[in-house]
Amino acid sequence: MNGLAARPLDGRTALVTGASRRVGRAIAERLRAAGARLALHAHTDRSGLEDVARALGAPGAPAFAFTADLRDASAAEDLIARAWEALGGLDLLVNNVGVLEHTPLAALDAEAFDRAMAVNARPVYLLSLAAGRRMKARGQGAIVNVACTSGLKAWGGYVPYSASKAAVLSLTQGFAKALAPEVRVNAVAPGPVLAPERLDEAQRRAIAATTLLGRWGAPADVAEAVLLLATQPWLTGVVLPVDGGRTA
Repeated sequence: MNGLAARPLDGRTALVTGASRRVGRAIAERLRAAGARLALHAHTDRSGLEDVARALGAPGAPAFAFTADLRDASAAEDLIARAWEALGGLDLLVNNVGVLEHTPLAALDAEAFDRAMAVNARPVYLLSLAAGRRMKARGQGAIVNVACTSGLKAWGGYVPYSASKAAVLSLTQGFAKALAPEVRVNAVAPGPVLAPERLDEAQRRAIAATTLLGRWGAPADVAEAVLLLATQPWLTGVVLPVDGGRTA
């Protein structure tokens, strides 16, 4: 795939999970603008997903909408099979599905850890395995995982979430090795691009001040980074912070 072209994904196919809103929708929109034909996933938001599919479909190139609980291994395998059949193969998988749960010390228990791993890490493993095997057998493909800077430096109020995103980073590098050289596997690690609703304005300003650029990013910034990793043929095993310099 040529990342220098105006539409570097022309003739290519992509599955985006968690695509009905927020960062997932921005990624789907950017990939469609780059020429990709799309399969889109959501857990339960069928209405929102179908709205995105209608908006991003084109005559002769519909965007396909699938709902699935990706904590379940058979559902994850089935999603890859259905997307593969609908699109005639997959060139790109974007693992974006996830949940952010604030867990202060008093809220920490075994269930909080299990929830974070089940939603944020397990689907990355299951989908990368199912799609990666097919891509490797076909001789080409790319996977981009949406992690978080908390996977690089854990957040005290989000210990299970941070651990699950660290697992995503490990899975990225593990699958980059296991699926090479046919399949490239990379990850973006967003920083402050969408403020949780519980934050007030003072808290949002304080977080913005922790970035070198002094401001919040946007879902479109993450989408551009995903496109970069999806199209550059010499990048694999990369974890790209998209955080305005906050990690630095």
